[in-house]
Amino acid sequence: MSIFGVDIASGSPSGKRPPSYSLFILDEDSSAGFHMISRHKLIRMIRERQPEMVAMDNVHELAADRRELIGLLRRMPPSTKVVQVTSKERSESLVKLARYHGIAFDRTDPLQEAEACARLAAKGVGAALSAFEERTWIKVSRRRSLGRGGWSQNRYTRKIHGAVMGLARDVEKQLRESGLSYTTRAVEGMGGYTRAEFVVEAPREKVHISQGYSSDAQVLVQSIERAELQYRPLQQRRSYIIVGFDPGTTTGIAALSLSGELVDLISSRALSSSEVIEWIAARGRPLVVATDVFPTPGSVEKVKRAFSAVLFSPGADIPAEEKIALGREFGYKNDHERDALAAASSAFKKYRNKFLQVERKAPAEIDPDEIKALVVRGFSIENAIAELVCPSRSSPPARPPAQAEAEPLLDVSPDVAALRQTGQQLAEQVRILRSYVDELKTDIMGKDVALAAMSSKLERLRDKRDREIKRQHEIKIRDKEIERLRSVLRSERKHIKKLKRALARQKKVEAIEDTSGLLKLKPISAFSREAVLMASEQFGLEKGDLIYLENAAGGGRSTIELLAEKGIVGVVAGEDMAPAQKEHFMDQGIPVFSSRSLPVQRIDNLPFLRPDDLSAARAAWEEEVLARRARKEAEKLESLFQEYRVERKKEVKRAQKLLRENKAASE
Repeated sequence: MSIFGVDIASGSPSGKRPPSYSLFILDEDSSAGFHMISRHKLIRMIRERQPEMVAMDNVHELAADRRELIGLLRRMPPSTKVVQVTSKERSESLVKLARYHGIAFDRTDPLQEAEACARLAAKGVGAALSAFEERTWIKVSRRRSLGRGGWSQNRYTRKIHGAVMGLARDVEKQLRESGLSYTTRAVEGMGGYTRAEFVVEAPREKVHISQGYSSDAQVLVQSIERAELQYRPLQQRRSYIIVGFDPGTTTGIAALSLSGELVDLISSRALSSSEVIEWIAARGRPLVVATDVFPTPGSVEKVKRAFSAVLFSPGADIPAEEKIALGREFGYKNDHERDALAAASSAFKKYRNKFLQVERKAPAEIDPDEIKALVVRGFSIENAIAELVCPSRSSPPARPPAQAEAEPLLDVSPDVAALRQTGQQLAEQVRILRSYVDELKTDIMGKDVALAAMSSKLERLRDKRDREIKRQHEIKIRDKEIERLRSVLRSERKHIKKLKRALARQKKVEAIEDTSGLLKLKPISAFSREAVLMASEQFGLEKGDLIYLENAAGGGRSTIELLAEKGIVGVVAGEDMAPAQKEHFMDQGIPVFSSRSLPVQRIDNLPFLRPDDLSAARAAWEEEVLARRARKEAEKLESLFQEYRVERKKEVKRAQKLLRENKAASE
């Protein structure tokens, strides 16, 4: 088994200086160290040697952000695990972990830190980074652009789309022969597919399809990225858990870790007591067994005794609103799972502050969970730490008390007959009193039985009333939730209908373009910001689109700038447009054509035009732009000449005035 230990030596993935790394290679019979190697060389060595694990104290030392990290993981062999030896849950430092496992290193030496990471991973310490799902995405697409058109455009398009379809069928055949489950989606084009996508229900290493390309088509194979990065421990240990138990006809059980995270959740009608205990034992070591009702049911006491756990009872029934709030964080399927979650969450909230104090005070060589277990059982934090560092010895048995010395007997001589008579009288009195006490005890027992029966009946009536109140309250909550979901469903259905209409319209436009060779125009009903935004939502205005203004009246500079931001490359006006508006469009570099000079054809009430007509109109517009530019240059020159003449006249007048003044002064 080969393990790479990695630590950053200099630089930073997010800084100006590129990072350099120290690498320690740990094999079964040898080891080697490398200092100050680049990230490119590190990835190359991982690809060449394909180690079982790459261990480090923080995986984000490899990349500046999530996207860059995902890219690096895609370049590594699928069989190589990236392991972070420091815990994500407990925030343990590398120094603390190494000391706990008996590994010494110099924290100022990156190579020694890399070696510590490798040796910790070899001991099963840490968690493997899981960035990809157990699914693979395959995309077959064209490798060449369809070009700008020509006499052979359609034939060329059919050839490329046919190549994509053929390659997609080859991929599908390989998947069927491999026996892998998959789903496929293909986008049809002229003569074949424009692209085809497969989602295979298997990890990348089990999908034996390589990336590649032919002259006209290409195949891309990638693992599907997870929404969030996950860390899976290398070794699963039986950790302490907090169990929430809701007994009844349907049993609900929830298990939380000592950090408050959900371990597992179940509800079932067919769980016996032994199956409940077996299910809990499989999830961890129960430290606390909690219930959400008061008094504690007998079945909860039985589970608590089976594990010698600490019992948590809320002291009073938890209200339904509080149960919903406690269970919403984790999610639940029914009321029994909700009640179990509420019980476990309430117990965790009781001990949470103590657990945080334990995390801060726990020594490096002691597992904090063991300290938490003693604290829950009644120890103070300091005593719990002392008990784990140096277990207390059992105290010696108490010495037997010294026997009291016998007191000397007094020798008295009273009247024996009188004493005997008095004793007989007292004995008779005691007998009578004992008989009376027995009668009183019998009466009390009868009254206790009657009282217990009445109390049991009263308890049943109270339970029935509470269940009815609880049922009515939960019905109200469910009715509100049902109404909210119905409203959301109606809104989503309207949105789906709108999308279906837009999709049908888009397919119709593409079909017309493919068959007739015409260019589509995206219609805008009026020349206003509202109409532009509505058309953008309805038709999806994008860069490179041509639009058709059915009514060119109105519209200001802001509307024109909005169209320019959308990337519009041309406007066809159904009516004459004001010259000022044309000037604004021309300033933005957007040509404006009249429907009289550029004929618009309507097919199924959708505007289209011929590409040749557009080319001719665009050439005329470019000539107009050049003429306008020349005209403006001429006007600018004329303005400069006028200014020069005015200034020249002023200078002549000043010179004449100065000449007259000099002449007068000389006379």
